[in-house]
Amino acid sequence: MIDRVSRLWRRRSDRGARASAAVGGAGSDEPWYVLENVAEGHEVIPGLLRGLLTPGSRRVSWMRLEPYLAWWRTPSLVRPLLSELSVMLPELDRRRRIGVLDAVAGIAGALRAGSLRTDTRALEAVLVDAQRAAAGLLADDCPEVRSAAAAAVEHVRAADPETFASLRRQAEVEADPHVLGCQLRAAGEVLAALGTPPPEHWWECWLHHADPHVRLTARAAQLTTGRAAHLREVATRRAGARCTAPRQRDVERAGDLLRTRRNPPTGTWETVVEALAAEDSLVAGAAAEIIARAGTRIHPYTDLLLPFAWLERPVADDVVRGLIGAGDPRALPLFLKRAHSPWLGVTSLPARWAPEILPVLRVRLAGARPEETLQVLAGWGPAAAPGTPELIGLLVTPHARGAAAVLGGIGSAAGDAAGLLADLARGDLRPRRFPEHDYREPRRWHGAQTAAWAHWRVTGDPGIAVDVIGAAARTGRGRVVLSHLADLGPLAADCSADVEPLLGSLGEWTRVGAAEAWWRLTGDADTAVTTLLPELRRLSEYGADPLLLRVINALGAIGRPAAAAVPALTAVIASERRYGGSIPLDEELCRVVRAALAAIG
Repeated sequence: MIDRVSRLWRRRSDRGARASAAVGGAGSDEPWYVLENVAEGHEVIPGLLRGLLTPGSRRVSWMRLEPYLAWWRTPSLVRPLLSELSVMLPELDRRRRIGVLDAVAGIAGALRAGSLRTDTRALEAVLVDAQRAAAGLLADDCPEVRSAAAAAVEHVRAADPETFASLRRQAEVEADPHVLGCQLRAAGEVLAALGTPPPEHWWECWLHHADPHVRLTARAAQLTTGRAAHLREVATRRAGARCTAPRQRDVERAGDLLRTRRNPPTGTWETVVEALAAEDSLVAGAAAEIIARAGTRIHPYTDLLLPFAWLERPVADDVVRGLIGAGDPRALPLFLKRAHSPWLGVTSLPARWAPEILPVLRVRLAGARPEETLQVLAGWGPAAAPGTPELIGLLVTPHARGAAAVLGGIGSAAGDAAGLLADLARGDLRPRRFPEHDYREPRRWHGAQTAAWAHWRVTGDPGIAVDVIGAAARTGRGRVVLSHLADLGPLAADCSADVEPLLGSLGEWTRVGAAEAWWRLTGDADTAVTTLLPELRRLSEYGADPLLLRVINALGAIGRPAAAAVPALTAVIASERRYGGSIPLDEELCRVVRAALAAIG
């Protein structure tokens, strides 16, 4: 390769000398690409490559070359540059080898995602050559080079038996667990592309490896191979039926059907699940968004979704959310693996997972952003009791209100928080306004009523709760105050006179909260039902929201006196159309309606 670059340089120098000696300088206007002996538009490439092999100029040459490897800036130069660099790869030093291999992985990923719109067929051929060159570096002395070579093979994923043989030989002698994991992932992708089964018992030895990282990556690679086998079966069926792979428009149309119809046409769910494997990131992303909000209806397809959840791809977080929403117990280790991902965004988890998940959630409670964790624990009740010390620590932070709500749900098991909750409720203590600053609002804290309610739930003493919440009710505050009054029930019966004017409030949340509190304070079901029934009118428009769920819950709690609501509730169950434009919301509505109908009788 050094000789080749030297010949290019001598040829350019000789042509320049001849041009200068030409009669009248006729050759002095010879184009640059002719002097470099390359195609027009590629004349910059030889100059960029020469310094990579010259001691003393490698770093500067690489700094000049690196911007041209950014495919989004110079897409026309990507293919010729990669072609030359693949040949030069064995002659480069360690840093430049890693840089070229990283560029190969990035360009291959962009091609698979559909981001590159240049001559993709010719670029794929160049990437295959680059994969073969990378396979030659799998046994390099430097572990960083070996890791980068495996990553390049993983992203190119060309069906090459020799590449798999190289990966297999190196994996058997690899001492670095991280590099071994990269090689196993690459082997899974190459096997998936080849469509051939791995050697007998080959995965088993890695699944029982002493290092947990190796075990995890081996399992992910094994699932990749299984996923590819399933997708080949799907492709075969589609080819027999003369169908094309799902396009983004097809997936979006399927999503609209699933969000609006409880019994969509046959094949609608299959279209979404199969689209997860699309090379186009827009198609796969559209399918993943649907699956993340698929509720329990995705349960028959969880076996097909599981391999995607173990992959290091952007769709994995959405698939994990879908599996959690379906209630699949196999989502538990997936959540633990991705618990620290900022994009997971899970705010509801089954309380039965508490023993396994609480250690992770307690760490998150002590972190900078505990909001999502507080939402999860709010639905667990007493199962969240082991997190009481961390929740008590949040009572002096901006997250005090959410922490107080969780402590109230825990009940007597959170007795250690009683003192702080009492101080917060009475106004003797106010939480910090900002996480890293000790500034506290001079006004009364807005969460005092929640702290008073939580103090009653923790201690069983309603004194502070009745005083604080009753005083807030007399000022005309609604929603949260009315919800706490409803929980107190007859203990706060003296507040009924303050609730009665709110039954005719212009605010719908205030009206509903007042009706529920009025019934629990006074036992007057007729007035409460008369106030709540008009709120069911949104059901005729197939609407659904948290307020409507609260109305139906309240009617169910009232029981038989709410019999006038039965026709509207029965129509919800019988409907073919979904309510609220969301699968999880429609499923929650059906669950609440069934419970209300059973209670009303």
